[in-house]
Amino acid sequence: MKEYVFNLELFPENSKKHIPIYFEVPYGAKEIIIENFLEPRELDIKNSKKLAKEALEIYIKQGDNPLNIKDIPEEILEKIIKEFIPIRNLLNFRIFDSKGNFRGTGDERFSKGIPIKIGERSSSLGCVEGKLWEGKWRIVIETHAIVKRSLLSLKIKINEEENENIPEVFEKYTPVMKENIEKDGWLACDLHLHSHHSDGKLSLEEIIKSSIKRGLDFIFLTDHNKISGFQKIKNEGFPVFCGIEFTTFWGHFTSFGLKEYIEWDVIDPQNGIRKVADLVHSQGGLFCIAHPFTIGDPICTGCRCNLNVDWKYVDALEIWAGSFNKRRHENTEAIKFWRNLLNLGYKITGIGATDMHTLEDITPDSPITYVYVEKLTLDNILNSLREGKVYITRGPKIDFSINDVNIGGRVRLSNEKFSLKYFCEEYLDLKVFYNGKVIIEIPKTSFGNISLFLKESGYIYLEFWKDKELYVITNPIYVI
Repeated sequence: MKEYVFNLELFPENSKKHIPIYFEVPYGAKEIIIENFLEPRELDIKNSKKLAKEALEIYIKQGDNPLNIKDIPEEILEKIIKEFIPIRNLLNFRIFDSKGNFRGTGDERFSKGIPIKIGERSSSLGCVEGKLWEGKWRIVIETHAIVKRSLLSLKIKINEEENENIPEVFEKYTPVMKENIEKDGWLACDLHLHSHHSDGKLSLEEIIKSSIKRGLDFIFLTDHNKISGFQKIKNEGFPVFCGIEFTTFWGHFTSFGLKEYIEWDVIDPQNGIRKVADLVHSQGGLFCIAHPFTIGDPICTGCRCNLNVDWKYVDALEIWAGSFNKRRHENTEAIKFWRNLLNLGYKITGIGATDMHTLEDITPDSPITYVYVEKLTLDNILNSLREGKVYITRGPKIDFSINDVNIGGRVRLSNEKFSLKYFCEEYLDLKVFYNGKVIIEIPKTSFGNISLFLKESGYIYLEFWKDKELYVITNPIYVI
């Protein structure tokens, strides 16, 4: 057995850094065990409340009903803040072998001090088993947030035999469905899900069973900064496609349709998103901004997008994340921002997703995204997402066309009147948006045919509301 110990003293100014550490793996090694001891792991309650209040103040000032934190009764504010404290020193790691192959991350296991294994035959959740190549390996410590001076002790043990028992090792995958059923038309999906291979609580099998119960036709698994979970899914009949949520210090970015792991650390204020977006596109995938206006540092470190984004490299924007009501401030702000992008001429697809980590994240006001495809294949899904053949709903299905052109399509500007047709499974309040402004409102309607005279190019899309709750939002039909 060979053992390395690395001790790091970390200060708040060391936040948002990538700290590389190198160690040698000898020939014949069968197992690597990584342990960490961090002291302290949490900030005291008084200072946690202060930082949480500052982050909350920014969060509630946005959306369709911005609030001043001074107007919130103290007892309610205390109850809200209690959900977010204590604030943690948040660290993670990623590890690469001597050939440069990605071999895993720590995630919740690293945060909790649980030993992590990479072995020839088996590995911890979120890590990749296989031959342990001799030579120089690299482990990168990610300091997402250092809110208080701390000491990190990192112990790496290299064993000649694979025999050490540790918790949370991946077990064999058991398919949920035997055969894939061919489908077409408007198909229901979730585009943002996490398994226990990152920080989710559900196994891969549990996620698929939950998706089937919800009536979904396919999903994208988007674990944080890895595809190791997707690589475990073997002989599964239910359509699961590969994605990553790039969990950077400056924002979270989901990608769909990947074939290989992509390194994400070049996303920063200097480089922006371009390099990673180009890598995603080189694999034929799509690049998306996830929950751009969610609560930020240090409650959810890096979750809020704090970059100047070059939007010509972005394919989609998450405009409805999780529970609409619980996350109303960020969702309504995202929708407003999306309209502004459309006004500027960016044809960016608006998508919804649950960002599910536990079953409790699935609520009656969580979104289901519908994508129109001629046949359920990955290429067709990616093309339809790219073209905006998408609508988001918390339940009711809809139909929307202009001159028989459907969502995501184009109609040509003319002197003739346009025929806008719509149908909704429930009686809801309709808002018709034309170039960012409401031009028609119809209360408690289910179907109709509206005549429109349009004078300029742009876009038209629909929102369906019930009281103050959004039920459905479509992508545009473009007027060219």
